[in-house]
Amino acid sequence: MDPDFDRYRQACNRLGIDLTKEQYDLLLGYARLVRRENRLVNLISRRDTDRILPYHVLDSLAVQSLIPQRARVCDIGAGAGLPGIPLAIARSDLHVILVESTQKKCRFLTLAVRELELANSEVVCGRSESLEPLDCDVVLSRLTARMKDVLVECAHHRKPGGKVVFYKNQECEDDLKHAARALGRLRLKVRCLQDVVLPYTAIVRRFIVIGSI
Repeated sequence: MDPDFDRYRQACNRLGIDLTKEQYDLLLGYARLVRRENRLVNLISRRDTDRILPYHVLDSLAVQSLIPQRARVCDIGAGAGLPGIPLAIARSDLHVILVESTQKKCRFLTLAVRELELANSEVVCGRSESLEPLDCDVVLSRLTARMKDVLVECAHHRKPGGKVVFYKNQECEDDLKHAARALGRLRLKVRCLQDVVLPYTAIVRRFIVIGSI
């Protein structure tokens, strides 16, 4: 069962988000849309359909303190729209670009943006490394491949002075170590690590923030 508005607003407050009832209704509509379309397209694991709001959406929103006002944000490998769609709903000041290479998932993202009337979002269908640079203030990569395998394509869409943020867990030392050479080649470095405890769970999300040397 999805959390009610008052309880969910309290959870979002812990992440620094003052959620409105209208935004909650949009998030609820998004969760229902994912559940409906997940029967046709493999968007998320079926065992996760009951925790879209209490886990996936809150995890998506946990990065929000690292995103400046009115930023241009790119979600690489958007899949079901996590984290991009929840961020677009909760942060109307952002311009969110959802990048996805799988056609079926692109069709879902286009449907979600249209049905939820997210005027601050756009879908770009294609392999991120083959696209022209999107020149974003913040590039997000949530629970995708190892950093060293996706760092180049993420950095490709970062504007000068912008940053790349990876969603990881606390056991990410090997990931960081194996990415060191790629970071050096790209003249990038780890600017900070930020841990956030997700409401409703004991899960600690570690954000790795990458920027210029």
